Amino acid sequence: MMAKKPKKAILIYPKIHSTYNSDAIETALVNKAKELLELDEEEINFIFLSGNFFDARGWAYSAIRSWRGAIKPSSSKKRPILDATFACLSVYLSSLISFQADFAFAYDEIKEILNEKGRDDLWAIIEEKLPFVSLPPAEMFPPGLKSPIAPYYTLKQDEELFLGELYSTVFLSNYVKNMKSRYYVYFSYRGYSAFGYFSALPKTDNFGFDQPPRDFNMDPTEENFVNFIKSSTTLKDLMMALIEAHNNSLLEQFLVDDYETFLNQLLEIEEIDEGEG
Repeated sequence: MMAKKPKKAILIYPKIHSTYNSDAIETALVNKAKELLELDEEEINFIFLSGNFFDARGWAYSAIRSWRGAIKPSSSKKRPILDATFACLSVYLSSLISFQADFAFAYDEIKEILNEKGRDDLWAIIEEKLPFVSLPPAEMFPPGLKSPIAPYYTLKQDEELFLGELYSTVFLSNYVKNMKSRYYVYFSYRGYSAFGYFSALPKTDNFGFDQPPRDFNMDPTEENFVNFIKSSTTLKDLMMALIEAHNNSLLEQFLVDDYETFLNQLLEIEEIDEGEG
């Protein structure tokens, strides 16, 4: 019996994009995350990322981490495997979840219409299908696409925050041996977004579901950011602070300059037609 060939390394590793970093803001964000997640030091690993698209295929991001074994791209000669995976995965999941959000809003409108028409019987049928994840049949996949990389289960969501669980079949462990994360949150607000990944499902009491996030409307000084973070009461507030810190270049920024190659190989697309899409 012939031994299987090891899979070729396909991760695209981030590189330094901006070196400036406010240690006070980073420390405040990490400490507040632990407080809101109600964690002891050894309970759950987490990493939060926020970023913006850069050039055609790149994504520049800032992050906070409390994940055993995680390596900052700027702090070691070792390869930042977790950063590379979560950064690329964030780009893909953000588009997938945005697509699902359209269906969520459609369901709300359908519910309202059926209630107005007195058709509770029809709504009962639709409601049984929630939470709903839209995945096309295999016959509708683009040429070369063998399976979706990130089918997930919706645990809870509102207009700004989405909590999901990746199916166990997409641990990505074929490519990242220590990748055990299945749970994540996605926060989207006024065109900006942030992700959080967890090694286990945290308590969700402090996530801020069905509550509006606080706007950061002060001067972007270190003191104002630290005060805003320390007074935050929900995970939505924390992710808002991370977004604003990234937008104001107050944390180190790292660049994945070709996330598409990683995603295309995970999706097993053999040939990419640049003229489509």
